[in-house]
Amino acid sequence: MSQKKFDPFRRFEEIPSRLYVIFAILTIAVHVIICSATDASPAVVGLILIGAYLIIALAIYLFSRRRLDLFKIESDACEEQNNGVVYAFRNHINAPYAIVTETGRVITVNNAMRSAAGVWDTVFNSDISAICGLSMNELLFQTAEEEEPERDGEYEIQNEETAKKECIVTINKRLYQVRCHPMGAGQKPYYILTFTDVTEFKELSELHRKELTAVGYIVLDNMEDMAQYVKESFEAEAIQVDRVLRDWAISKNAVLREYSKNKYIIFMTREMLEECITDKFDILNKISDVRIGEGGMPIMASIGIATTGRTLTQRERDALVALDMALQRGGGQAVVKTEDGNEYYGGRTKSQQKRTGKQSRVIANHLAATISNSSNVIVMGHSNPDFDSIGACIGIAALCMYLGVEVKIVIDTENENFKACTAKLKQYSDYKSIFIDAVAGLEECSFSTLLVIVDANNFAILEAPEIAEHSFKTAVIDHHIKKQEFAEAPIVQYIDPSASSASELVSEILEFSLPAGRLRKEEANVLMSGIMVDTNNFTRTVGTRTFAAALYLRGAGASTEYARTFFEEAFDDYLVESKFGSGAKIYRDQIAITAVEGTGASGDRVAAAKAADKLLSVRSVSAAFALIRIGTTVFISARSDGSINVQLILEKIGGGGHFDVAGAALADTDLSAAEELLRATIDSYFENSSQKN
Repeated sequence: MSQKKFDPFRRFEEIPSRLYVIFAILTIAVHVIICSATDASPAVVGLILIGAYLIIALAIYLFSRRRLDLFKIESDACEEQNNGVVYAFRNHINAPYAIVTETGRVITVNNAMRSAAGVWDTVFNSDISAICGLSMNELLFQTAEEEEPERDGEYEIQNEETAKKECIVTINKRLYQVRCHPMGAGQKPYYILTFTDVTEFKELSELHRKELTAVGYIVLDNMEDMAQYVKESFEAEAIQVDRVLRDWAISKNAVLREYSKNKYIIFMTREMLEECITDKFDILNKISDVRIGEGGMPIMASIGIATTGRTLTQRERDALVALDMALQRGGGQAVVKTEDGNEYYGGRTKSQQKRTGKQSRVIANHLAATISNSSNVIVMGHSNPDFDSIGACIGIAALCMYLGVEVKIVIDTENENFKACTAKLKQYSDYKSIFIDAVAGLEECSFSTLLVIVDANNFAILEAPEIAEHSFKTAVIDHHIKKQEFAEAPIVQYIDPSASSASELVSEILEFSLPAGRLRKEEANVLMSGIMVDTNNFTRTVGTRTFAAALYLRGAGASTEYARTFFEEAFDDYLVESKFGSGAKIYRDQIAITAVEGTGASGDRVAAAKAADKLLSVRSVSAAFALIRIGTTVFISARSDGSINVQLILEKIGGGGHFDVAGAALADTDLSAAEELLRATIDSYFENSSQKN
């Protein structure tokens, strides 16, 4: 059934005729009422009413006629204006444009649009997607108008979600930016799509992006340390590594210069950097293929590269930051700093202990001077503290007491580990009021307060993150791989992933800072327990510096037999630990995975760590993962024999740690989903390893 065409002029013509009828009826009704109620002559009353009717009808006619004439004048003007716009588009605008319906059907195009599309006869009534490859709905979404920015006082807050999108389409092998403009025509919406040729601009932008100069630093991590053991072949291997680096630089059209012994600076284009990223910095493997000495010790290199900022000065500065990150993550890897953050490559070789007594002495002197220049010190480790975190806190507190500076330790005093190892310490007056909670810790903070963070470099997992946020002076002593940069660089930063534990690092500092006999036996026992728990009783991640630290603590009266009593577990914890063994499975012939539901006991996570340690002792198992769900969070403990980097695996799902000791926490998930995610991450790790080989 066809509908009548809408005509606004007819509407104005119908209004007066309806009024004439209404007033005629009213006039007759008034005549009847007057004649019935009075003795007036019907003829006289009729003549009077007819005269009144004619006067009112004439007024209605004249008023409506004037309104109709004005409307026609406005309509003619609007139509003339619309025709002028269309005429201007067709004859005076060279940019391609198309007028389409809300469904995307093309109504009209100009000659420039026909030329751009490369078609002349099939444009009309076709769908816009046939021309530019996007439907009308996609065009409307991608060309949505920018919303008004939020305002905070006199400043505008730019919301990324409301920022105007750039819509680029390809038409006949050229790039066009599309803009969509709504256009009303009666009750049916239309749109004018304008197409701006941006091919040359995009090509120039891409060329500029590719040719942008990236600045990098390369350091051979362990050349000098190994040279003292293999002096006779050190120079030959150094020349070989230098040749490998220069050949690599030539292949990337890069500029490489050695600015100090075993230290290089490199300049390359972003395009070449992307090639390095694609092959995952295979240069690291080529360098590690060069071996030193009869034992065949591999040479390790660390690389820091930056593409950030508008100037070479800023990129050079950021490249140093990236190199520092690579070294603090254990070395043997590349860190690329971009506008989107840091990207990590390599790190598949276990880092060797590079720390020397000279370095530890420098750190000890620097830390002692910083403590002495502070009004008071707050020491803090990670939440849910283990013996390593507690031992490192006690060691720093002992140093502060020796220097005569007031010190407080922020810790969970209800933690079972804390109760077990500090029971005898509390008999000393120095330790009776030293342990405080987060609230009291905030009250202790002032401008001249020094915050010493131990056994953690991620502030989000600290016992009281809010204290770190309000601290003006911070020192960090940790043995975990650094995952991100600090918002503000600490005054003292001692992060060595090759160390077995934070207690080992603190013990070395105390050895160079305290006079003989100053460290109490009870303090030494807590530090010893920290080393023992992170080395699994000196069977994992142990180096010469580890035994040297243990020897120092033994000389201060520490006893490994007594420290082991701290590890005694409750019967409920033993039952939880036993469940892990019954549910263990072997994956990829060398990975042990076990998962159980937690009981809610305080030792659930410790039980998972112990289960991973035990599974690692199984023959042919190179890495072990123990999963336990506590509430809605699944905790993962990982251990490795040194052939698999469990830190790289768990880092992909938000975890971290060491090459052979790592952990992760997955919130709002169940065991099956967490195990499935873990398996997929393990597969990705081995796939990347096979690609590199």
